[in-house]
Formats: sequence, C-alpha cells, structure tokens
Amino acid sequence: MTVEMASQTASAERATEHRSSSLARVPAAFRLHLVNRQLIWIPLIVFGGAWALSLGIGLWAAQLEPAGSGPDDPVYTGSGQAALWCLAFMAAYSGSHTFPFALALSFSRRVYLLGTLLVFLMIAVCYGLLFGAAAALEEATDGLGMHTYSHALPFLVADGLWVAGLTAAAVALMLMLIGFGATMLYRRFGVVGFWAVLLTLTVLTVVAVLLTVQAVGWDGFWGWFGRQTPLSAAGWSGLVAVVMAGVDYGLIRRATP
Repeated sequence: MTVEMASQTASAERATEHRSSSLARVPAAFRLHLVNRQLIWIPLIVFGGAWALSLGIGLWAAQLEPAGSGPDDPVYTGSGQAALWCLAFMAAYSGSHTFPFALALSFSRRVYLLGTLLVFLMIAVCYGLLFGAAAALEEATDGLGMHTYSHALPFLVADGLWVAGLTAAAVALMLMLIGFGATMLYRRFGVVGFWAVLLTLTVLTVVAVLLTVQAVGWDGFWGWFGRQTPLSAAGWSGLVAVVMAGVDYGLIRRATP
C-alpha cells in the first residue's frame, strides 16, 4: 500500500510539474502574437485616419450651414467604431498566422489560447484608455474646435468618461474574440463547415428575434435596447467575451494548422 501511495504521489507531482512548466510558456505565447507589430500599428492607423476623416466631414458640414442650423451645432459621427472592426479583423488575421507556428514550437493549445487572451485583453484595455482620452480631448476642446465628436458621444459619456472607456474596452475584447473564433471555426471545420455554421447561427438569430417580437412586439423589442446604458452595454459585451473564450477553447482543441 505504501508503494502504491508513493507511486500515486510521484505521478501527481510529475503532473503538477508538467502543468507548471507548460504554463511557464504563456509569456512566450503572448509574445508570439506581438512578433507581427501590425496587430498594434494598423488599428492605430485606422483609429487616427477615421478620426481625421470625421473631422474633415464635420468641417465640410459646418461650411454648408443649412437652414435652421448654426455654425455651433455639434456634428456627431460614428468613426470611432472603425478601429473596433479593424481589431476584429486583425485578431482573425493574427490567429490564422500564429496558430501553425504555435504548434510547430510545441505550445499546447491551452497555453497558446491563454497567451492569446492576454494579448487581446492588453489591446482592449489600451483601446479603452485611448478612446477615453480622445473623448476627454473632444469635450475639452469643443470637438477640436470644429464641433465634431467621434468619441464623446452623448450616450457614451453621460455617466462619465471612464464608463465610455470601459465600454469601448469591453466591446473591443468581445469583437477580437469573435474574430479569432471565426478563424478557429474555419480551421476546425473547413470552408463548407464554416459557412454551414455561420448560416445556421444566422437562421437561429433571425428566428429568436421573430419569436421575441411576436411575444413583446416591436416596441418592446426596440425598447429593451433603448433602456440600455453604457455600463449595461459593457456588461453584455463582457459576458459575450467570456462565452466566446469558452467557444474558442472548444474550437482550438480540434483545430488543424
């Protein structure tokens, strides 16, 4: 019995050491994504370019001065979301390019996913800080002196700039995990399987919306969205991000490089 217990203890210790040594490679998996600096620079370029474009549109709109409008009327644009969609695309791009190298470097799929989650979380936090800083600058300078707001939108800054930044970070993390999941879905099921799953999800979403409208009506359906706040939007986005992290793990376990 003593020999048996000693053998079991030794096995447990070896398993613990293996897990510890495996998790020690998470920082290396983190750095693997940052080898390609485009994951950082391209969203920054899109962020700045979209902001500059919105300022140009605001300046052009101010020159028109339509009837009933004065030069001090604010112009609100949606260009602040451009970087979000770019982040989703870059997350998918990064996953497609780093996953084969991760396996070739003998990273476990769990370690690779943990490194990926840390990278996406870091980028999301940085984006939230950048978004909040841009909103603060717009509020302090009256839309950079052009009365044009791309980030300090009334809905987002109503509860404070920190809420706007938090919401932006949560949405960014959610979209990056969705983009990364799309890549893993393709690698798991191939082209036909990818589109089959995508079409199935689309049909299920449409059916769910129709059943909801049938139960509460269009007023109740759109009214629910109208009752949301930036904090609740951040909460829902965070919930979807957690679900997507689990989905990504399920996909990556069987994905092929």
